[in-house]
Amino acid sequence: MNSKRTSVALAAAVMACATAGLAQTTPGPTNPTPPNPQAKPGATMVVNPTEDECQQGWNATLKWTKEQFEQFCGQMKASK
Repeated sequence: MNSKRTSVALAAAVMACATAGLAQTTPGPTNPTPPNPQAKPGATMVVNPTEDECQQGWNATLKWTKEQFEQFCGQMKASK
């Protein structure tokens, strides 16, 4: 009778392991954020312009569009 219980327990353990192995999946992004349409290609993070950059004014070599630059600098001036 003891070997029958051992066999049943062993079978249950094997089934549990097999089921758990099949249930595991690789996690992926659950809510990916869409890319910012205003961001320039290759930019991974947008950092606001500094006070000095705002005082110098926008130029085409900056990593912000003119609209973004004016918005950031306007917010900075308004917050002071």
